[in-house]
Amino acid sequence: MRARHGARLRATLTVALIVVAAVVPAVAHSDTPEASATLHVSLIPEQLGRGTTIKFDFALAGPQGRRELPPPITTLSLLYPRGFGIGTSGLGLASCKLTALEALGPSGCPSRSLMGYGTATGAIEIGKQVVDEEALTAVFMAPFDNGEIALLFFLDAYSPLFAERIFNGRLQPAITPFGGALTITVPRIESFPEAPDVALVRLRSTIGPLGITYYNHIHGKFVPYQPSGIVLPHHCPRGGFPFAARFTFADGRELTEHTKVRCPHRP
Repeated sequence: MRARHGARLRATLTVALIVVAAVVPAVAHSDTPEASATLHVSLIPEQLGRGTTIKFDFALAGPQGRRELPPPITTLSLLYPRGFGIGTSGLGLASCKLTALEALGPSGCPSRSLMGYGTATGAIEIGKQVVDEEALTAVFMAPFDNGEIALLFFLDAYSPLFAERIFNGRLQPAITPFGGALTITVPRIESFPEAPDVALVRLRSTIGPLGITYYNHIHGKFVPYQPSGIVLPHHCPRGGFPFAARFTFADGRELTEHTKVRCPHRP
């Protein structure tokens, strides 16, 4: 049962990611002596006043010019613009419990708790060689936590290790020019026995209806539909919609990366 669901999830995400990959994102770069980061953000579709999906792509690297892993991180946050109607997006109409996700994987979550999907890349340094670890991800609405919207990020690693991990996330307020922050707690990820922990070096995900199907139970039948999506404001700030990525490292230092998504054309 679990394996069959995993195969269906991978097939669905593969098709959806092909659609997402065709979009050219906004790109920004920043670096410190210890690490460098990039942030890519796209809105699919780009129409003011309409529902959309946010596609984001975090990447971390070690000191530039050397094939070296970045320091371990404990949290990462995506700061998004004011006026983005995540709470009125029609997403996350049900919630997934952590115990159900741990026991059954995505099949233990209601269909209307799915918020997005994507991929993640970890890296392990073995000797002088860096080995990448690939995983599929899915984002689910979780029960409210202290009045905040909580999320669960499910990672299904498939190469070279086979493992499942769950990260906790939540939507939090943010200062101007941002309207909120999607913050993900990154736990310690163990690898092979006596090998160093896996470093999370890239996370690509969506928050929105792209590739997602919900079901309403009407007159004894399950009727499929697509949620409306994150409603964009009717007006775009000068220079575009601001986004930022903030990384907190295990030693307490932070790295923040900024970018903007160009203003969409009016429909």
